[in-house]
Amino acid sequence: METSRSTPSHSIPAIVVGVVAIVTAILGLLYSALTISTAIQGDFSSVNDEYDLRYFYQAFFIMSAICIACYLILAVCGVSLVRSRLGSSRLVTLVLLFEVGYIFAIGMLWLEPTFGRSIGAATGVANGGMTIQMIILFPLWGPLLLWWAKRRALGDDLTQ
Repeated sequence: METSRSTPSHSIPAIVVGVVAIVTAILGLLYSALTISTAIQGDFSSVNDEYDLRYFYQAFFIMSAICIACYLILAVCGVSLVRSRLGSSRLVTLVLLFEVGYIFAIGMLWLEPTFGRSIGAATGVANGGMTIQMIILFPLWGPLLLWWAKRRALGDDLTQ
């Protein structure tokens, strides 16, 4: 008996990665909203004045914008993955790899003599939303699960 093509196939690994992507993206967006609202209220100005961090706000807002872009991409792709659509798996993998490279690049920018202190001071505040992804090692196991899900989906397509 033939299997019907209309029967939806669910990819558990893709769903897991999708749920984690959505949850970490939402938490990152909430974190960014809180820190941006704190910055707009001027709550960082006393520390900036005390340590002469002239470029803190510029560094903070640029890094926050980069993080928000990553969170939004992960959220949109996460919804697709929850629906077991593996087309966005490459983009999720690229975003997660970008985040790891971004964290290392920011750390290297701390050494820059003009902006380094401001970047260093803004790093924890602007990039704190990515911490959850890093703690659970999502950039490590997320792409591996997606690769496995794609291989399984290709194998299923070949056997039908």
